[in-house]
Amino acid sequence: MKASQQKNLVSQEFPFNLLITDIAEFPPHWHKEIEIIYVLEGEMDIGLNNRIYPMETGDILLVGMGDVHYFLTSPVRSNRIIIQFDLSMMEYVSSAFQDRRFKAPFIRKNPGVGEPDGFWPVPEQVIHHLLEEQILTLYTEYQKKSEGHKLAVMARLYDLLTIFLQYIPMEEISVWEKTKHLKELDRLEQVFNYVEKNYTRPLTLREVSAVANFSVYHFTRFFKEITGLTFLQYLNSYRIAKAVKYLAQTADSITEVAFKSGFDSIKTFNRVFKQLKGCSPTQYRKQLKSNF
Repeated sequence: MKASQQKNLVSQEFPFNLLITDIAEFPPHWHKEIEIIYVLEGEMDIGLNNRIYPMETGDILLVGMGDVHYFLTSPVRSNRIIIQFDLSMMEYVSSAFQDRRFKAPFIRKNPGVGEPDGFWPVPEQVIHHLLEEQILTLYTEYQKKSEGHKLAVMARLYDLLTIFLQYIPMEEISVWEKTKHLKELDRLEQVFNYVEKNYTRPLTLREVSAVANFSVYHFTRFFKEITGLTFLQYLNSYRIAKAVKYLAQTADSITEVAFKSGFDSIKTFNRVFKQLKGCSPTQYRKQLKSNF
């Protein structure tokens, strides 16, 4: 799957999208829509900008416009609701979110005992309950698709935005920061596109750094600061995602899958695959077959 800016996530007529997915991994990407991720069951790690959030059942993550985010591959299966909407559909409140970002995007169902929550205007559990109630109601309304469901969806979105404004700490983004971030996203997209076209062969840091017009030292820092991953972590995750697809959709041998995915050693492929998926490629393929 292409790792870059996602466009046209929602229709222009009704710029809203809701889905339930158990996709185990998804590469770094960004978009202009606000996204809400709610874990229905299981657990997973989600990267948001330069932080990784370990999410469990019931946890909520808010993704702002232009935030780089991704799902890290995990051996534990998880199911989640993803809600995406463009603020253009709510013109009267959209200005309140322009040039601002969520200061506290992670809302836990069960905050750790003794952990400070001083930046929340009310206890985190209260905010979580308010958001969870609207998310689940929104899901029910959208699934029913009964007459007037679009009005019901709009009403719930306004309720969610009200909760954001009243209870979720936000911070201003300066013109300089916004310009800098857009340039960073442009460089990231160049790197992601290059990896997509060349992942099947050996890639060096020097080569990829040149694509972003950086020295190796500055590229290493840049990539980690923006994504929260090292470039090798990203590349391995991308290649394993490709390998998973080949294991599921082809009859290629494990060796063929390894080389098609960009690994030049079966030993390395098996080690990285087990590290990210919790089992060997052979075991993974057997599990796939047993599910059919």
